[in-house]
Amino acid sequence: MPGSNPIKRLFDLYTSDLSYQEIERLIKQEAGEVYEFFAKEIPKPDKNKSKLRRGLIFGRSLFNAFILKLTPARRVFYLAAILFFIVGYYGPNNAYLLLSFIILNLLIAFELADKLSAKGELEVAQKIQSVLIPKHSPKIFNYEVASYYEPAREVGGDYFDLIETKENAFLVVGDISGKGMAAALYMVRAQAIIHMLLENLSAVKEIIIDLKKYFSKNLKKEYFLTLSMASIDREGRVKICRAGHMPTFWYKKQIDDFEVISPSGIAIGLNDRGIFEKTLEEISIQPSENDILFFFTDGISEAMNERFQMFGEERIKQVIKKYADRPASDIRAMLLTSLSLFRGTAAQNDDLTFVILKADQFSS
Repeated sequence: MPGSNPIKRLFDLYTSDLSYQEIERLIKQEAGEVYEFFAKEIPKPDKNKSKLRRGLIFGRSLFNAFILKLTPARRVFYLAAILFFIVGYYGPNNAYLLLSFIILNLLIAFELADKLSAKGELEVAQKIQSVLIPKHSPKIFNYEVASYYEPAREVGGDYFDLIETKENAFLVVGDISGKGMAAALYMVRAQAIIHMLLENLSAVKEIIIDLKKYFSKNLKKEYFLTLSMASIDREGRVKICRAGHMPTFWYKKQIDDFEVISPSGIAIGLNDRGIFEKTLEEISIQPSENDILFFFTDGISEAMNERFQMFGEERIKQVIKKYADRPASDIRAMLLTSLSLFRGTAAQNDDLTFVILKADQFSS
């Protein structure tokens, strides 16, 4: 508008899409993530030194951790900008302050370009991963099926799959340690191996044993995979095998209570010293009409609120029990609502994955 304040117009331009939620996320979530990113490079403080000295060492270490993340050329220009600022601030020539300002803004522009380029690649990876997450039918062998998957970042390390064959349906719910791109790549690898194994195998215990053999090859020491795998036949019988994963909750309608299905087994990728195959257990169960099986990753039970309290397994059971007469899709919706209300404004701290199977009438 002619005659309006140019400073106000500039302010309105830069804050037009700003919201309170974004400011809150910057302070509560992104600031913490930035600190954690750089804190990995900071050595533990020496408790024998005074608080002041520990504080100075911490500040220096944090600054060094930040500087060393820059490329060598940008590192030099950043230090030069600081030097020009000091000279301009204490010296008679303010041109050094302007030079410092220009250099810092150029560095921000370069870093922003790198970030946007990486973000574009992550968006492509996110689309690819979303395609790999199964778009299953709402009913499999007289079981209502409802599932949910949400990564904590652009891509995640949680994995679930529903694969139907002529005689059986296979359900897999797994979790790669860590988050982000590395975990997502391992997730894709696990999925490919499982699909390959299902061409020749049908016993869940055999599949997991062979998965361990192939997946553990070239696996970095800091990564491991936990998963639960179930096979479902046309009579409704379910065979479950678990490799260090969360237990499966079996809600029994007849007694209005839960049985926790927790067959023995350790995670894939750990230094098991040959005991993996010996400890892996397969359990067979026969759910009755309106019984519910709940498979999940720890991102659900360990979801935190603003006070760092965890959602917990008991809250999951309470929601399932309360809405057990509803369809599986309604139970999913109620669980997500309960989880959202519990978390409030707290950031999502892990990938969220769960699958609900609700038994219908069986042919036998």
